Amino acid sequence: MNPLSAVTGSPAIDPPARSAHAPVPAQPATAADPPDPAQQVRDAAQQLHAFLQQSGHEMKFTVDPASGKTIVRIYNTASGELLQQIPSEVIVRIAAILRAEERGAGVDVHI
Repeated sequence: MNPLSAVTGSPAIDPPARSAHAPVPAQPATAADPPDPAQQVRDAAQQLHAFLQQSGHEMKFTVDPASGKTIVRIYNTASGELLQQIPSEVIVRIAAILRAEERGAGVDVHI
């Protein structure tokens, strides 16, 4: 007796035996292609931008020419006030100094 028939009360039906020459059905892809990291970043940025707009804020991206770092600034859209900068001004200045020293410029700048 098949164990399934004891649980369900009906006899289990075995699948028909396959011929040695019968074609094997193609298996569907079980895992989706891995997500594109660049697209994930774009999607997250769009979601963040929409959230900030709804809350009365604006986010701007720039590249600091002295340090080469990407700077993110968040502003109050009503007043234009800078609320947050990532990385901070101090970090940007330190990065610029380190970059200049790497180039052999020997810049002596105090923070």
